[in-house]
Amino acid sequence: MLFGTVEYFKREIYNYLNENQIKEISEDSLNAITSKLKKEILYDFVCDERIRLECLENLKYAISMITQSKEAVWV
Repeated sequence: MLFGTVEYFKREIYNYLNENQIKEISEDSLNAITSKLKKEILYDFVCDERIRLECLENLKYAISMITQSKEAVWV
């Protein structure tokens, strides 16, 4: 799975929830992981600005998919 894809961000969100033993997806938990991933994209990931913007869009799409489906957290 490549960094920056929608699938990558979904996996990272679920990994964060599982590592922190969060059983239900809440706005607070999604805000925490979103902030962490945005910081990673904006400050740690060295790339062309076009790719950076695509990563941010993919992150937003991944979060939207998770919140709309209210998928259960993997245990």
